Formats: sequence, structure tokens, C-alpha cells
Amino acid sequence: MPGAPDLGAEALLAPRLEQRILPGLDRMRRALAALGNPETAFPCVLVLGTNGKGSTSALLDAVLQAHGLTTGLYTSPHLVAVEERIRVGGATIARDRMAELVAALSRFPDLSYFETLTCAALFEFAERKVDIAVMEAGLGGRWDASAAAAPVVALLTNVGTDHMRWLGPTRAAIAAEKAAALSGREAIVGIWDDEVEAVIRASAAPGTPISLASDWATVRGHRAPDTRPRNRVQGAAGPSAPSAALFGQGVTFEVGATRGEARLPLAGEHQLGNLTLALAGAAALAKHGLGPALEAVAIRRGIEAVEWPGRLQWCRAFGRELLVDGAHNREAMAALAGALDTMGLSGKIHLLFSCLDDKPLDAMAALLRPRVRSVTVTRIVSSRATPAATLAAAFPGCRRAASAAAALLELPTDRPTLVTGSLRLAGEVLAAIGGDHA
Repeated sequence: MPGAPDLGAEALLAPRLEQRILPGLDRMRRALAALGNPETAFPCVLVLGTNGKGSTSALLDAVLQAHGLTTGLYTSPHLVAVEERIRVGGATIARDRMAELVAALSRFPDLSYFETLTCAALFEFAERKVDIAVMEAGLGGRWDASAAAAPVVALLTNVGTDHMRWLGPTRAAIAAEKAAALSGREAIVGIWDDEVEAVIRASAAPGTPISLASDWATVRGHRAPDTRPRNRVQGAAGPSAPSAALFGQGVTFEVGATRGEARLPLAGEHQLGNLTLALAGAAALAKHGLGPALEAVAIRRGIEAVEWPGRLQWCRAFGRELLVDGAHNREAMAALAGALDTMGLSGKIHLLFSCLDDKPLDAMAALLRPRVRSVTVTRIVSSRATPAATLAAAFPGCRRAASAAAALLELPTDRPTLVTGSLRLAGEVLAAIGGDHA
């Protein structure tokens, strides 16, 4: 894919944002065949689910790197820059290289935005000769572009009620769509219940062994006070300062006969489940000779190295303390509410909120209102953004800000502010703060 384009990747991708989401993998398969089938050059782990896909992918990637593997990591959406979606060995792809890849894929005009980026990731991973790729699904599973890279191991975090416009009106329907991509030598599920277990088993590829993460690994959390900076954010020049996420948690882990302790930089009880699934995925790779035997020292090193911005991330900017979290559906907001209670923050914080128009605003607001002292709403930059007036109706007595950047200068200074409701809002806030979030 030679030649450096004049435009950046974002500008080149912009027209594809207007394309409809169409089912089917034929477009992906034709494009990959024309590129020489790069997806066959390395084994792949596919991570699906409603919530926790990105954290699970980042944790698995970090653990595999700590065992000496060169990894490719593909995630979505990005927070600040599209290049965040493609990483090799933990390093984000260069801007010029991303633009080069996207420009070369212009010969496939029928590819969607996500399909184009998925092809770019697979091609780059093959070119860089990665040992293994960790691929986060976009939405769904059955027709998700990431499923074109036939996985050797598939991980399903959970089944919630997001993207119902595309995936179906019930959890059972959503489970069927996601589980249809469960294939390979092992399919491992983080959590299920009676409503979806039978659907998952019936929808997975025939002959694929299905198990629970708890069959492979055990993770327990405990408090581990630590003031080492995590997910460090350098504030914008002027009235801002470097800051750190000070909340993490100690964990004990057990994977077969391998046991150890580590400090997990990611806060929240839900991250224990994500780590369990990531370790299960690593164990499955080792079982089938597709990854190294797991060592406690390397597992600890990987866990403690992980960074995943926008998930219970503490920042300080413009004299304000911010807790940035991308929760954007009912289940994720419930997990965030539980984390606020555990941290002792309920009733003590301000809220900066926005969301897209297909999200359950009333349900999310109902979880947040009892836990915050005051609220600011703003409209995020998106054609799918919920209007500020609609947001304000869900939070009576709230303030309105013209933008996320403007809100940062208007937030109270006497208490922390929770920023949540959308990963887009998290990205806008982190971009306004400045610094390296990748």
C-alpha cells in the first residue's frame, strides 16, 4: 500500500460515515482477498459483548505482551484520534501510516467506516508480522467486520441492551447475534444467565467448545492504596496541571496452577470480571499451543502495565478534579453507580453529562440523579447527539454548557465532577484537556 496521501485518515474516512450499516461479510472478504488475505498471517482472538470489550482486549493484549509476544490490538471507538484503534506492541499506529492505509483502501468504496478500519488493521498486523492479534468487535457479531478474521479463540464479555436498533428488541435476540460469531478452538463467556445461556449455546458455531471464564481463571479484588500515577493526563497549558488516576485495586489471580498478586490500575468491580475473561483467553491460547505457558511474574507485569483511558479515569484540569467514564448504556451505568458507591463518592460529586440519541437517557439519569449534587449537560459533537433541551428535561435544575470544552471552565471547583454518558463526551473532554491519552 504505497504512497502518502495529502489528507489525514479522519478526512479520508469522513465520507464513509454517511454509509448505511449493511449486514454481511462479503464486502470484507472481497477486500481481504484482494489484499492477499492478511488475516491468515496470524492467529486472532475476537472479543465480543455489550460492555467491557475494550478493557478485556487491553488486558489480554498487555498480558500477552508481558509474555514476550508482539501483539496487534484493534479496538473501537477511539476517544481522541482514530489512530488509537490500531496498535502494535502497545504503540499506536503513526498518523501518516494510518492515512496511507486508509487512502489505499479507497479502491473499495463499498466498505463502511468500520470495515475500512478493520481491513487497515488486519493489513498492518500482517505487515508488522505480529505474533497474535486481539480484535474487539464493533457491534453485534454475526455480521461484524471483525468476524472476517476467523478467530482461534472467541471471548464474549456479557449480553446487555445496547444497539437494539440493529441487534434486536430483546436480550435473547442480541445474544443470538453476538454468539453467532463464537467460533474457533475455544469460546469463553464472561457471564451469562438463564435468559441467554441457551441462546448462546445454540447460536455459536457448531462444534465450538463453550465454557465460562470462571472455568479457566479466578480473580479476587481487594483494596490496595497506591498514589502512583495511572492513566496520566497532562492538562492544557495555563491553569491546568498534571494529574493521575489514584484509584486502582489489588487483585489475586489464579490460572490453573499459576497464582499471584498484582495491582490492577482499572477501578471498579466489573474490571475483575474483565480481567478474569482476559486471563481465560490467555490460558486458552496456551492450551492450544498458540501462546506461551503463563507465568505469574509476567501476568503481574502485564496487569500492572495496562492503561485504558476513559474508564473511571481521574484527571485534573483547569483547577477541577474530573472522573471520566464512558458508560453509555443501562448496564454500564449501573456498574458505574456501584463504583461510585464503593468509592464513597455518591452524593459528593458534580455531573457533566451527554449521550447519543439512541441511548436510554431516562434509565441512565435515574441511576445518576441520586448520586450527584448538581448537574451540567451539554450536546456532544455528533449528528446523533441528544439535544441539550432533552438532556435538561432528564436532569431538572441542571446547568447547560455550549460544549464540553466550555463546560470545563464552568464546573465547580469545590468537588469532583463525573464526566459520563458517552465515550464521545469522554473523548471531547480528554481532547480539551490535552495530553497523551493513547
